[in-house]
Amino acid sequence: MATTTESRTAGRSLPQPTDLLLVQRGSTPYRATADEVKAFMLSPATAAAIGAIRPGTNLSVDADGTLHAAIPGALTYRGAIDPTTTEAPADAAVGDVYLASAGGPALASWSGIAGAEIAQGDLLLFDGSSWSANAALGPDGAGVIRIQVAAPLVVDESDPAQPLLSVEPGTTTAAGVVQLADPLALADGTPGRVVDAAQLQAALATAQPAGDYMPLDLSTLPALP
Repeated sequence: MATTTESRTAGRSLPQPTDLLLVQRGSTPYRATADEVKAFMLSPATAAAIGAIRPGTNLSVDADGTLHAAIPGALTYRGAIDPTTTEAPADAAVGDVYLASAGGPALASWSGIAGAEIAQGDLLLFDGSSWSANAALGPDGAGVIRIQVAAPLVVDESDPAQPLLSVEPGTTTAAGVVQLADPLALADGTPGRVVDAAQLQAALATAQPAGDYMPLDLSTLPALP
């Protein structure tokens, strides 16, 4: 007479602590009671042994066992964006940071900074509901936001992530950088080259050796009254 699943399991109780479990690997059998297996499975994990873990601070577990970690204050750099012509990212998450690639008033979709004047190189931070400019640097404003210069310094911000700082050449009307003249430039009178004190002293010593006097032609002087 065939035995159905119902008849085989009818009257059986749930596993008991003393129930014996048998596992065989190859020709070697391993036996353990249900309590022993439970104790092994629930032993805390260590650096050297696999075991059970319990979610701690900023950790959570889904019903399917997926573990999540929440890191308060963490920032995620998302790249450069032009808030004056590009809508705010619809899928932005808390802590997302963008670098403004151009300056001007932000579009209306940038809640929190809509219409605000954004400077090229500003950091745009999303807190989950609205955006702010340079808030990623903290309330004290620590850190370099952008480089501001005065003449003769010049900054090229065509690449906001790597601004190029340079100095304009000096002229007769504006301060700037200059290049010293070498002997060839001195001999040729190259324009735009300057001499330092040592070069000037050497040139004067050559033209008028120490102890000598410059000859004076008295015939060129006006007659005395």
